[in-house]
This record gives sequence, structure tokens and C-alpha cells, in this order.
Amino acid sequence: MSGEHTIAEAAREYEVSESLIHTWRAQFLEAGRARLQGVRPDAAQKKLEKEVQQLKAIIADKELSLYIAKKIRGL
Repeated sequence: MSGEHTIAEAAREYEVSESLIHTWRAQFLEAGRARLQGVRPDAAQKKLEKEVQQLKAIIADKELSLYIAKKIRGL
């Protein structure tokens, strides 16, 4: 972001794709904008924690379904 390297140079140096660097840059800038607008990191953290809990519940449901299916088949 400082202009010391082009995105292509940074991608080669750190062995990542240019599109990934563009994504990271966009996320960084968006987080900065959000913070300047008063969005607290705690709010973002709570949102992520809620999403993690939802995903864990989905995984647990799928694991239970798989367990039941195996029991029915006698495995």
C-alpha cells in the first residue's frame, strides 16, 4: 500500500496470487472505513463468533445424520 512494491512484485516475493493480495487490501481498507464510522472490532468479533456457532451446529447436525444413517445400515 505504500507503493514500495507493485502487487505483482509482492505476489512473487510472498508466493501468493495477486488476487489474494487485492482481497487482503480490500479487507484492510474496509476494516479501516468501518472503524472510522464507529463500528467497533468487538461487534465484528461477535458476528464472527455467532457465525462460528451456527456452523458448528450445522456440522453437529450433519454428524448426527451420518451416525444415524450408519446405524440404520448396520455399520
